[in-house]
Amino acid sequence: MPVDYLETQIKKWFPPDPENDGAVDADTGYNAVFAASSKENFGSPEGAFNVFDNRIGGGNDKWCCGNDPNSAQWVQATFDQPMILSGFTLASGNDTEGRDPVNWQIQGSNDGVNFVNIFSNTGSRVWTARNQVISWSVEGGDFSTPAAYTTLRMNTASTGLGGGAFFQLNEIEFFGTAVPEPSVFSLFGLAGFGLFLRRRR
Repeated sequence: MPVDYLETQIKKWFPPDPENDGAVDADTGYNAVFAASSKENFGSPEGAFNVFDNRIGGGNDKWCCGNDPNSAQWVQATFDQPMILSGFTLASGNDTEGRDPVNWQIQGSNDGVNFVNIFSNTGSRVWTARNQVISWSVEGGDFSTPAAYTTLRMNTASTGLGGGAFFQLNEIEFFGTAVPEPSVFSLFGLAGFGLFLRRRR
């Protein structure tokens, strides 16, 4: 079952932006390249990449809203090497609960075109409060260990408004293990080492 964690607990167990060198305004210092169906930017006006900014709140701390009721909304992160996802968190928006995603998927891809569903939520609202962080994990039995993917994406097909993908989301965090390139160093230095899958480029 999904677990509702306090934001402070999430930050204690999986400290976001450990190098503390990501520049939100300049979109530099991240370990991933981002793309989205709309508002491909950090900051104003409520850009899609705000879901990776380590901030939970209103205004430009979140992504809102999708203006085409007939199109799914998605945001993704592409890494330099394949990642095996072991867990993820999603934070609800600060207002209008009807904008919460209801039908959505966490997906993986190795070519940025063909995506495989890793986790799917169909027809139910998972949040019970505003700015609420919910966690899903392999260990918790929420989904099976997936294949390794270079791109991880959240795709939202509809929300509680019943009119397409007019929605909001505050934050996404991915956790898992990087699959290193075969080498002596990787075999002895990185194999099995869990990396914090946050943006760093």
